[in-house]
Amino acid sequence: MTDLGKERKRRVVKKIWFESEKVELHLSVYLGVLPILKEYVMVFQVIKDFLEKVIKAYVACGKYMQVKLPLKSKTLQALSSIDPVVRGHSEAGTQLRQLAGIMKHLVPQESDITQEIIRYNVDSTLAQYREGDNMVMWWAHLMSTGKYPALSGVIRGAVSIFHGPMVESSFNLMGDIIDSKSANMNISTFDAIQTAKYYMKSRGMTATMMFKREEEKFGPVDRKLCQNMRAAGGRDKAQRAERLLERRRRQVEYGCSKTCGSAQNKRTAQEEEKEERLRHAAKQRNAARRRALEILQGKAKKMKKC
Repeated sequence: MTDLGKERKRRVVKKIWFESEKVELHLSVYLGVLPILKEYVMVFQVIKDFLEKVIKAYVACGKYMQVKLPLKSKTLQALSSIDPVVRGHSEAGTQLRQLAGIMKHLVPQESDITQEIIRYNVDSTLAQYREGDNMVMWWAHLMSTGKYPALSGVIRGAVSIFHGPMVESSFNLMGDIIDSKSANMNISTFDAIQTAKYYMKSRGMTATMMFKREEEKFGPVDRKLCQNMRAAGGRDKAQRAERLLERRRRQVEYGCSKTCGSAQNKRTAQEEEKEERLRHAAKQRNAARRRALEILQGKAKKMKKC
């Protein structure tokens, strides 16, 4: 056998007896990892598309809010100066003076609000304020020291501005949640309605379209929807009963009676008048019976004497 033949035989033996198990092991690993890599690539493609849509929606929402929100409002810019984070900046002092001018009815005439703002803006003895702290608590602590009485009055007016649902309707994207009949709804109710309406309008569908069944009589019923409706109804009844008990408790505590409308007052007056007529008629019948009885008794006595 030549040297080339020996070398070829040596390679064949090495491949069959020594390297075959290693090759099979590598192939097994590759076959096991291949589905994972394939799934990872597919997930990455889905996430990439989702992230692109999120970024696009974020940018579009930011552009819309810049147009919709009154970011150039002088009042809002002045109100932003009460944040302790901006204290020490020259613009903060300017905006605080403008805020004091807007709320000048809260500034005492004998006070020097300008000097107080200057001292407050450079005061290094005040408590440290970090981003995310409670601004109201920080100002309450400052007011308790009595250092800036005139400025404290302005801040009280600024932090007590009402911001209920009627104000929220000014920035409402739908424009059909708050009206004259629903202006006194709770914040939680307003938030739930806003979320549901936004979900449906973003998909261009109504409530009947969203929960429509192909066959109204034999189509499957959404059990989760029924459970949510029952739970929402139960919570609403419980909250109404709790508010009614609390109202009655306060009425008893303060000795006040429940106020009624004109229609209710009219019905009450009619019922009282009807009861009074019935009592008067009963008295007249009783009096007539007594007179008749007295007449009969008188006749009976005369007959006995005869």
